[in-house]
This record gives sequence, structure tokens and C-alpha cells, in this order.
Amino acid sequence: MKFPARPCWFLLFLILLFSGHSFSQTPAEDKLLAQISKETNDTAKIKLMVLYVMVFGQRETSQKWYDEIHSLSVKNHYRPGLIYHRYYEMLKLFDQGKYDEAISGIKGCIDALDSLGVVQPFAYPLYHIQHVYFLAGKPLDMFRFYTDKIAYYRNHGPIENTAACYLGLGQYYRALADNDKAIGYFMRALEVYKSFDPIGVIDAKLNIGGSYMDWGNLDKAEEFQKSTLKDLIRSNEVANTDVYDALGDIYVQKHDYKEAMYYYFEGKRCYKLPLLKALNYINIASVHLHLGHNDSALFYLERAEKIRQQEKLGPRFSYNYIDIDFYFYKYYAATGNKKQAVSHLKAALESASLSKNIPLLLTYTKEFHSFLLKHGDSLQSLRYLLQYNTIQDSLDASKTQARIATFEVEQQAQQKGNEIEQLKFQKAAQRRNYLAGGFIIILILLAFFSRLRYKRKRDKEQLTSDFKNQLARAETKALRAQMNPHFIFNSLNSINSFVMDQQHELASEYLIKFSKLIRLILDNSRSETISIEKELEALKLYVLLESARFDNKFKCVYHIAAEVNTNSIMIPPMLLQPFVENAIWHGLMQKEGEGTIVIELAMKNEELLMITIEDDGIGREKAAELKSKSATHKSHGLKVTSQRIEMMNKLNSSGAQVTIEDLKDEQGRASGTRVELVIPI
Repeated sequence: MKFPARPCWFLLFLILLFSGHSFSQTPAEDKLLAQISKETNDTAKIKLMVLYVMVFGQRETSQKWYDEIHSLSVKNHYRPGLIYHRYYEMLKLFDQGKYDEAISGIKGCIDALDSLGVVQPFAYPLYHIQHVYFLAGKPLDMFRFYTDKIAYYRNHGPIENTAACYLGLGQYYRALADNDKAIGYFMRALEVYKSFDPIGVIDAKLNIGGSYMDWGNLDKAEEFQKSTLKDLIRSNEVANTDVYDALGDIYVQKHDYKEAMYYYFEGKRCYKLPLLKALNYINIASVHLHLGHNDSALFYLERAEKIRQQEKLGPRFSYNYIDIDFYFYKYYAATGNKKQAVSHLKAALESASLSKNIPLLLTYTKEFHSFLLKHGDSLQSLRYLLQYNTIQDSLDASKTQARIATFEVEQQAQQKGNEIEQLKFQKAAQRRNYLAGGFIIILILLAFFSRLRYKRKRDKEQLTSDFKNQLARAETKALRAQMNPHFIFNSLNSINSFVMDQQHELASEYLIKFSKLIRLILDNSRSETISIEKELEALKLYVLLESARFDNKFKCVYHIAAEVNTNSIMIPPMLLQPFVENAIWHGLMQKEGEGTIVIELAMKNEELLMITIEDDGIGREKAAELKSKSATHKSHGLKVTSQRIEMMNKLNSSGAQVTIEDLKDEQGRASGTRVELVIPI
């Protein structure tokens, strides 16, 4: 006879919470420990330590981990770390049998994490509280808690936390043998976990597979457990779950003992936890009993018993619906040893009673009735039959009460949901009213401003020279705004080219310089004028970026006369860059071999600054010819800059001017371009 297994993560929780037995570390655990040792940021380290102690922590080491979490959290004023430390204190209260106090404290920890908007993945307090409720014998309180929390997370977030609530509700309905509802909640948990927690995905799938097996749908159970196995193999964590045994259980139910034995032996090969090893041995023994291989069954039962004695597991087998004493009973019953059979069946019944496992109590009392009746002890058989009926009646009454209470809670939750929807509807109606009122106000304002605009149009005489100056200044700002996006677009294309060419280090260096340049551009663009020093700083960064992009195809040389005070002379920002850009793209890029740009700054007289930008490229005539064939780089820099200079002259009545000269060599061939800017200071 085979019994459905609870999810292995529940088993792991019991081991971590109530035992001090060590087991081999897994690759994921080793990786996490390495991350913790290398982390230098205290807050990040706390988060990693919390993750480790929630998923992998053991009784003998948990205190040390939580003490360090508390110490670092106090030092860095990190509230979640302090809350997790308090959660551990609540677990210790539970260990002492103070169930109500522990549950109240854990709920307080969860509420505190909710107030901070903390997402709680698998194995965190929001998930673990379901087991604390179950072991305290308060499943209905757990149902109410999770129902309220789902409503809270739907309205306030984080929505990810509904996953643990759905799992808890699924476990509740599974305990009531309402597998349809249980699977529905597990499916909801699975969908939420898919968005943020792969371990939660595995746990949800295990529960779905187990529920389908409880329900008798073995094909669906097999589908989900095999999907879970693939996930675990992919993450190299199959040693931490009894998924192989779960698959073996399915094939036992199908009476396919060969396939069942295959999966049990796969589990035997990879399981590391002593408890999982022992359970695996029992499963193998059960198949041998089905096949009548009694000696082989005894061999594996004795190996499981050895682990139970060494690890002092006691009645913990009962939590997984599998008790070694029951299978010893099956062995001795099969071999005709009545005395040993009765002894082990009594031990199994006592274990089930200690663990308050009602399904096992029913199974063992019924088995006692059948065994004693078969061996002619009708009086004792009747006693166990009466005991079975009493337990069954009590269980049925409890389930009925639980279903009634559940229905009441669901109705209350539905009523609350309706009230919330009604409030949302009222708020939406208010919002519509506000929008309608706002629309009317906007219409009134539009009418007012239209009238004002009409009045201004009629009164042209009021347009003064001050207004014209303001208009010219606004036009200057608009022209400058056109240049910055154009330049940023070119730089982003450069970064994209490096990334696409897999030149990651060069892309990183380019990106650092680019971010510094963008910062300079943003700072400079806030002012009408900046110093030549700042203009040259931005220009040099730009040239470096373009040169790096084109494998240093060109270089830029700067000559600044001694009489030019670069810190005190002010010019409009981004004035020189378009000319340099034009020299690069239309002069040097088409040239064979390396090119050079020479930038000279000198005083023409005491009031005029002359800036010369000269390149040895292909010249404007050849560039125009090539551009007409393929305009891969469209630059409006010269035109925009000329317009800016016109705006400067209009606004300040200055004599700024720009001239462009085509250079020729001794044979009359184009040898470059010279741009001269004369700016009043």
C-alpha cells in the first residue's frame, strides 16, 4: 500500500526548523556563500545572508547568521534585516511551544515587511507561516490570514507576495481533500512565481503534481512532476527534493513497478539529505514487498532504520505520510511473523498519534482491524474498528466545520471585495466629475487667453524693442536645443557600433567619456555664455570620442595664443563643435590616410577674438560631390551655427562673423578647409 507524499519543501522546512542535522552543501549553497564572502556593500550583504539563512540555514548555525544580520542592520539602519532577526526570535518561541505568541509575532514581522513594500519569495516568513499555523493546529486561522493578505496585496502591493498566499490556501484545501480548489490556488501561485522566483515555481509544481496524485489523476501528476524534475536538473538542485520518489509513487499507483524502481534508484543515486535517503530506501522496500521480494525489502528497511537511529528522526517520517514501522509491519506480515508485525504496527500507530497525522491514524487502525480479524482475534479487531469509526467521525465533523467556516470566510472576503469595487466605482465617478469640471475650467481659460491674444494682436503698437530682444533670445535657445539632440544621436550611434562589434572594453571607456561629455553639455546649456576653457573641455572630449570610434583616423592639435585668457573670455556654448564635426565627417572621413585638425585661438585686437579651425581633408567641393551620391551623415551644424551668430548679432548688436575658405596645394588641388570665426569680447 502506498501513500501520497507531501511536498518535499515542507519536509525541508521541518528539518531546518526543528533539527540540527547537517548535510552536504549544494552548488547553489556554495555559490551563495561565495557571494556573501565577496560582497563589500553591507546592505547587499545583509540581503544575501537573509536569503541564505531562509533557504539553507540549519539549527546549529542559524543563531550565528541572524546575529550577524542584526549587527549589520543596526549599523546601517536597515529595517528589513532587523525584522528578519525578530522573525527568528519568533521561531524560537514556537520551538518552546508558545504557538499563539509565535504566530502573533510572525504576523507582526510580515506586516512590518509589507509596510516597507518588501517582496517575499519562497521560504521567507510569508511562506513559512503556513507551516507554523498547521503545526499549531490552526489551519482555519491560516486560511483567514492568507485571504486578508491577498486582498491587501491586490490593493497595495507588492503583487508578488500573493504567490505565497495562494500556496498557503492551496495547502489548506489539500488538507481538506478538496483537490480541485487546491490545484486552482497552486496554479495561481505558479503564475505569480514565474515572474520573479524560480524556486517558488518548483514548489508550486510539486504541490500541483502531488494534488493530482491525491485526486487520482496520475497522468497529470506525472506531467507536473516530470516538468519539475527538468527544472531541478537544469538548476543542479535535484539532490534537495524527493521528486524522483514522487514519480516513483505515481508509477506504483499505476502498478508499473519497473518504472517505479527506476525513479527510486535515480533518487538513491543523487539524494544527499539523510531523511530523503531513508524515505527513498523505504520506497524501494515497498516495491520489493509488492513484488514478493521479501529479503530485498528487509535489506532496504534496515538501511532506512539505521539512518533513523543515527539521525534520531523519530516520528518525523509521519510528516511525509510514510512510516518505516508500517513497512516493517508489512514485511513481517508477509513473512508470517505475527508478533513482530503487531509490534511494528503498534509503533506506527503511536508515531502517527504523536505527529497528529489523522490520515495515518485511520490507515493504521483500519489495518489493525483487518490484520487481527484475519488472525482470529475478533475482540481486539472490533476495538480497532470502533476506534477507526470514532476517528473517521471526528475527522468528518472537523472537515464539515472547516468547510462551513471556510464558506463564511469566503463570503466575508467576497463582501469586502464588493465593497472595494463599490469604492473604486465611486472614486471613478468622482474622477469623471473632476475631469468634467476641469474641462469646463480649461474652456474658460482658453476663452480668456484667446481674448487676450486677440487684444494683443489688435494692439501692435505695444510691441516694444524689449519684446524683440526677448524673441531673439528665445530663438537662440531654440537653435541651441536643436544642436544638442543631434550631437547626442551621433554619440549614441557610436556606442551602439562598439557594442554590436563586441568591443566591450572600448564601449565601456567610450560610454564613460560620453557620460562626462553629456554632463558638460547639460551644465553648459544652462548658460547663455560659457568660458572658452569650458568650451574647449567639451570639444576635446567630443574629438576623443569620434577619434576612438574611427580607430584614431585623425588627430586634433590646439594652439592657444598667450594673450587669450580662456577663463575670462565668454562665448556661446557648443559654438565650435559643429565646425569640428563638419571637418571630421565631410573632410577627413573621406580622406585616405590620417587627417589633422588644427584649432588656433588668438586676439585679432583688444576687442576681437579670432578662432581658426583648419583641416587637411578632401575639401568642400569633393565632399559635396560624395554627399550627393550617398548622404550617410546629415549635418546641419554650419547652417544652425550661422543662424546662431545672426541671433547673437541681432540680440547684442555685436559684429560676430564667420568665413569659410577652401585650401589648395601648389598644384591647385583641394587640400582642406579653413573656418575663421571672429567674435567680439
